[in-house]
Amino acid sequence: MAVYRLTRFASSDMDKVREMTENMRDVLEGAGADYIDLVSYGNGKGVVVAKYSDQAIMEAASDIAKKAFADMIEAGVVDGDSIHPHAGEVLNSF
Repeated sequence: MAVYRLTRFASSDMDKVREMTENMRDVLEGAGADYIDLVSYGNGKGVVVAKYSDQAIMEAASDIAKKAFADMIEAGVVDGDSIHPHAGEVLNSF
């Protein structure tokens, strides 16, 4: 069953977040996710939605996700205190 990692974050410059993640594309594409979407919902708030085919693949990708966020924090693009990861299994799809 598919699992998701949803990571909320805050940034004062979503364009910089987009630029940095685009520069990480090769690494992020190699994380094993079915997809990773970066969503801005306004006011400097965003969420990363990553879908994985199973828990083991998601756990294996954890170091890649942590490194990506660490790089953005170090660059001053993402507020480190704002990062809130959540994970869960699909209950139903429509």
